[in-house]
This record gives sequence, C-alpha cells and structure tokens, in this order.
Amino acid sequence: MSAAPPLPPRPVPDQDTLPFWDGVAERMLIVPRCASCGQWIWQPRPVCYRCRATNPVWTQVSGNGRVASWTVLHPPVLPVWADRLPLVVLLVELDEGIRMVGQLVDDEGTLLQTDGTAEGLAMGARVALRWRKEADITLPAWTLVGD
Repeated sequence: MSAAPPLPPRPVPDQDTLPFWDGVAERMLIVPRCASCGQWIWQPRPVCYRCRATNPVWTQVSGNGRVASWTVLHPPVLPVWADRLPLVVLLVELDEGIRMVGQLVDDEGTLLQTDGTAEGLAMGARVALRWRKEADITLPAWTLVGD
C-alpha cells in the first residue's frame, strides 16, 4: 500500500484569528484595529499592545502595498512543495502600515515558480492583493503591479 501524498501545512484558526480566516474565505482582508487608540493589531490578539484596550474591531484593508523584504525558497523544503520551487515569499507592507507575509503570484493568483528576477522584484515594488487557492483553502498572496 502506498503512502498518501503529503499535504501542505494548514492554518489552525483560534479565537483570536478566526475572524481573519473567515474574512479570507470570503476574499476579504480584515485586520483588527483598536477601537480606543486606532492602532492596527497584527498579529491578531485580544488586547491592544499600545493602550491595553480590549476592544479590537475587525476592519477591511485594501491589501495593496509595497515589498518590504522577500526570500526565495529553494530545496530542501517540505516534500509537498518540492515541485513548486523556486518560489518567492514576500513581506508586504500594506498601505495601512501593516506587514504581512505571503507568496508572489500572477494576476490570477497562481503561484509563480520563480526567484523574482524575471518579474523585476525589488524592495519597495508595488504589489496588489490576490487570492490563491491551495487545495481546499484560499490564501492571501500578492502580485507585482506598476507604480
């Protein structure tokens, strides 16, 4: 009997992150923001790290931003991704000032098998939110766009 094919790791929502993942399922990027001081609270948690208020409000953000950093994954990695390499993992600074991690995709949300060179990946490059389908889940990802 052959082993089942490996599956990519899946997010495990908890009480702090469930609204984020519910939003992602609806293709909305939402982030908690403190209702008292206006601070974005990323990674999601029940208490504002600036003023200690316990009243975050989930707020939709644009998803547009700039490349703050990136790395290129090469073998060896988890076997499930071996046939997708190389791929680019981005650190994106959203226009709202929040930093998020995601993968570089094309306009349709398809994962790019690239090191970013052909696409002109550079620090500060503008990116736009796209939705990438990975088996049975949807994930936020980003594509390069002109200034």
